[in-house]
Amino acid sequence: METKNMTYMQAVRLALDEEFARDEKVIMMGQDIGILGGAYGVTGDLYHKYGPDRVIDAPLAENAIVGFGIGAAMTGWRPIIDIMKMDFSMVCVDPIINHLAKYRYMSGGQIQKMPAVVRTAIGGTHSGPHHSYSLHHLFAGFPGLKVVCASTATDAKGLLKSAIRDNDPVLFLEETAAYRMKEEVPIDPDFLVPIGKSKVVCEGNDLTVVSFGTAALKATKAIPLLEESGIHIQLIDLRSLRPLDLDPVIESVKRTGKLLVVDEYTETYGISGEIAFQVTEKCFSELKMPVQRCTLPETIIPAGPVMEDWVMLSPQKIADRVKEIVGAETAS
Repeated sequence: METKNMTYMQAVRLALDEEFARDEKVIMMGQDIGILGGAYGVTGDLYHKYGPDRVIDAPLAENAIVGFGIGAAMTGWRPIIDIMKMDFSMVCVDPIINHLAKYRYMSGGQIQKMPAVVRTAIGGTHSGPHHSYSLHHLFAGFPGLKVVCASTATDAKGLLKSAIRDNDPVLFLEETAAYRMKEEVPIDPDFLVPIGKSKVVCEGNDLTVVSFGTAALKATKAIPLLEESGIHIQLIDLRSLRPLDLDPVIESVKRTGKLLVVDEYTETYGISGEIAFQVTEKCFSELKMPVQRCTLPETIIPAGPVMEDWVMLSPQKIADRVKEIVGAETAS
C-alpha cells in the first residue's frame, strides 16, 4: 500500500479532505475551522476548497454547534461537529448525551441513523486546567455513542474515515500531543481502520500493558527504556473505548499473568477501573497479582508547565511503574 510521510494533523486533514470529496453530504461546523484553518491548523485550506456552505465557521456556542449537527444528521447529512477542546464539551453534554445519542431510540423508528461525528482534542498542552483534560470516560459510559481515540497518524486517518462513514454518532478524540508527530500513512482513499478493534503494538511476555490515546503514545516510547533493562511488555492500544475490544488483552493476560492499565486520567472514577474489572472477571485464575494501574494523581491539572509535566504521564514514569510491577512479581 502506498504511503506518505506526514504528521498526525495532516493525516486528520487528509481524512477530512477525502471524505468531503467522496460524499457531498459531509459537512463540518466549528469555531475557527474555516478561514483560520482551525485552532491547531488541522482543517487548513478545506474552507477555501469546499466553500462556506460545507466548512462552516460557528460562533462561540458549543450547544448550538452540536444542535446544528443533530438536526443535520436527522435530515440526511453527515455532519462533523468540531469542539475545539474536550474541556469545552462540558458545555454541550446535554445535547450530546440526551439528544445525539438517544434520538434514534426515542423516535419510534422515524430516525433510522444518526451519522454525526464530534471531533475534539484531548491531552495536556501547557494551557492550564480548562484546556488539558481527557474526559473520555464520561462519554464512554453512555450507550448510543461510540468513542474512539487514535494515538498514531495512521490510526487517526483510518478511524476518522470510519467514523464519518458510520451511521451511529461517534465521539472522535484527537491527541494534541501527537499533532506534529510524523509517520508513514496510507494515502489510499479507501483505507479504513475499523471501530471497536484493538491493536497489539508490540509482543512481550513479562507484562501486559493496555492503553489508548496519549497514554498509549507515551507507553510506546517507554518500550526502549524497558528493553534496556531486559523487560519485554506486550502493549495493546485499545483505539476504541465504546465498543471496547478486550479480547487481545484477555488473551495476553492469560499468558503473562499480569496487567497494567495506563490511562492519562485519575485512578478513581475512570475507565481504568472498568477495564480492570472485566479482565479480572475473565482471567481471575491466571492472574499472578491484582491488576495494576498507572494514572494521574488526584489533582486538578495545574497551569504552570513545570507542574503540569509533574502531573501528566511520561515514558519514564510508565517505564518505572512497569519495573516496579515486574520487580515485585520476581521478588515474590
